Amino acid sequence: MMQVSESSGRRRRWLAAVLGSLLVCSPAMAADTGCEAQALRAGQSIAANRLASWEPVGDRALLVWTLHDGRAHLVGLDHQVAGLRHAATVFLTTRGRDGIVCACGHDGLLLPNGKGARIVFIRYLSKERTAQLDAAGEGAPRTRATPT
Repeated sequence: MMQVSESSGRRRRWLAAVLGSLLVCSPAMAADTGCEAQALRAGQSIAANRLASWEPVGDRALLVWTLHDGRAHLVGLDHQVAGLRHAATVFLTTRGRDGIVCACGHDGLLLPNGKGARIVFIRYLSKERTAQLDAAGEGAPRTRATPT
């Protein structure tokens, strides 16, 4: 789990990647491995050990920053998640053991209240698009990540 503390005076947010364990690998999982490899090559995945900060974009998406990067990933969800805009903590979950979050059908977002959604897309944004969507200007340069 990764704790994120903000160095500015804004509300603290926590971002954690919860990595599930798999005991068997089904044929569907083998297909997911191909999807994950393609997502890695296309910049449509996020390494859990690089997570730094996040901000909601409505109730169906969020911006996710990684360490030492001013560009964010836009993470889209399959349905609205009530409470996302005001959540202090989110968990990005994956069934894989590789620590990679991607939109291959099994990774998702979970709030502490138990509400969640499946991740349907991840897009690595330009600096300009990141600035447009990060209306509050609260991006990665103002955060510090501390593994816990």
